[in-house]
Amino acid sequence: MYRINALAALALATTLSLVGCSSDPTSDDAPTTVSSTVPSATAENAPETYELGQSFTATTSYGATLTVEIPAAGPPEIEQLRTDLKIDPVSYAKVGIDNRQGTEDVSVYLVTVYDKDGTAYEFQDLSVYHVADWGPNYTDALGGVEGQYGYTLADGTILEEDVGDDLSGKSTDLHNQYLNGTNASKLEVSTGWLASTTTELPERITGITIQPNGLSEEVAMEPGGTMPSVKAPPVPTASPPAPPALPTSSPSQPTPTEKSATDTSSAEKFTYEEALAALNNGMPYYEAFCLRYEPSTDAGRSQCEGIEAGTVDPITGEYLGG
Repeated sequence: MYRINALAALALATTLSLVGCSSDPTSDDAPTTVSSTVPSATAENAPETYELGQSFTATTSYGATLTVEIPAAGPPEIEQLRTDLKIDPVSYAKVGIDNRQGTEDVSVYLVTVYDKDGTAYEFQDLSVYHVADWGPNYTDALGGVEGQYGYTLADGTILEEDVGDDLSGKSTDLHNQYLNGTNASKLEVSTGWLASTTTELPERITGITIQPNGLSEEVAMEPGGTMPSVKAPPVPTASPPAPPALPTSSPSQPTPTEKSATDTSSAEKFTYEEALAALNNGMPYYEAFCLRYEPSTDAGRSQCEGIEAGTVDPITGEYLGG
């Protein structure tokens, strides 16, 4: 009898023990499920964006106000040259510099646009980094034949000599015209252009930086600002030419054997290749291409007229201005 009661007691104790270990949903010791919500990093940390097609502005530490418009319409004559030379389209950035409050000369050579993914789109000096590389290219091995002179385009197209001369003259003239186009001296206001070979630009961006020469760091730009207005310089009024002075004595007549060092009236005319070779060997441009060679294109004739007018260097043929 005692044995049975002992076994029953043991069973009762075991049952109570198991009941005590059961979880009570209302007990403080009951395990709980932790629910955590991770905040969206994209929503909280995404950088602010701006619409690209508007003006952006910045002021340098020395007082110059810089304004940029991207994208901008490029100069028509530059676009025509690009088309004639079969160069792929480019994007333009117009840069305005108001340096009337500045204490240093300013020139801009780089503008960088950034999108939300951190991609950079660079715009560089139009004349130095673009027009100068467009061509046409003059070669002494046209079609792979040594000693064969002529012009080719960037895509390999071979040009007729007169067409090549004309495009080369236009390219040189526009390169010189737009060279240093984003410069402004103290007290000056100017506008110029930069360009990028990237034409697919984002609609919204996170920012623009501009790099003026002379600064070690880029300057961040903010939306807003107005492109400065630049007035064309007044055209000088031509004075009537003074009548030639009458000679006081009869000029001495040279003997038939005497000739001026630049007298080329009876000299054999150059071909274009001979004129170019003479120029490369030190002959002045005017003598090689205007006196010893008969210009066959409007650009060539304009170059010679510019030398006679004093706007083109007679030695190098480079545009002097004026």
